[in-house]
Amino acid sequence: MIYSNQLALGTAFFELAAAAWALNGPGRRAVVRPAAGILILLAGYQLMEVLVCAQPTNLTLARMAFADITWLPAMGVLLIARLIEGEEGRLNRFAQGMLSLAAALTLWILTDPLFVRGATCKAVFAFYAHPTPFYFGYGAYYQFGLAAMLVMAAYGMAKLDDKHTRLHLADVQVGTMAFLIPAMIYEIVALKAQGALPSVMCHFAIFLAVFITRLIARERQAYEGVVHSEARL
Repeated sequence: MIYSNQLALGTAFFELAAAAWALNGPGRRAVVRPAAGILILLAGYQLMEVLVCAQPTNLTLARMAFADITWLPAMGVLLIARLIEGEEGRLNRFAQGMLSLAAALTLWILTDPLFVRGATCKAVFAFYAHPTPFYFGYGAYYQFGLAAMLVMAAYGMAKLDDKHTRLHLADVQVGTMAFLIPAMIYEIVALKAQGALPSVMCHFAIFLAVFITRLIARERQAYEGVVHSEARL
């Protein structure tokens, strides 16, 4: 089946447009920037997948696609930490550790020619071959990062009283589950998608992008409300 890049390009356009809208509007920079960063990372993978499928023998492009999406769990953890603690605290230090780990993994992915040994594309998915056992370490990092996002969001909603922040955390948590669970079920049930879990997850991550965009819209609305209240005073 011939690969079609329309889904990837359409998704990337939405994610980049939402990120640009976020970065050029009001809101707390400590929240808006990591939220927009998530959207940019998601769009980056979509665009890299289009390039990979246009040149499947160029495995450097495949490694670049994985390097891009490596940062997603760390950026998600950073966003949640900022929502709960601001820019200081134990969760922020944990987020910095995740970012450092993502940087180390990125360096490894980009310099190890064995990380991806083959790429093929069918329908709207890219399939990758990973002969190195270190790939399982990458998978463990990814699963741990996504699990940390879910647990931290739940912790924040239980701890905080602020309505807007709790809604922000709910958006991150539900958005994460909305792409993770369907992607895993689809990869298991649909035989044609087996071996394409990274690609499947990133396509389903449009749901995460929608919830992150809703978070940004709420953040803008709350910020504008504060500004208007202060102006009346």
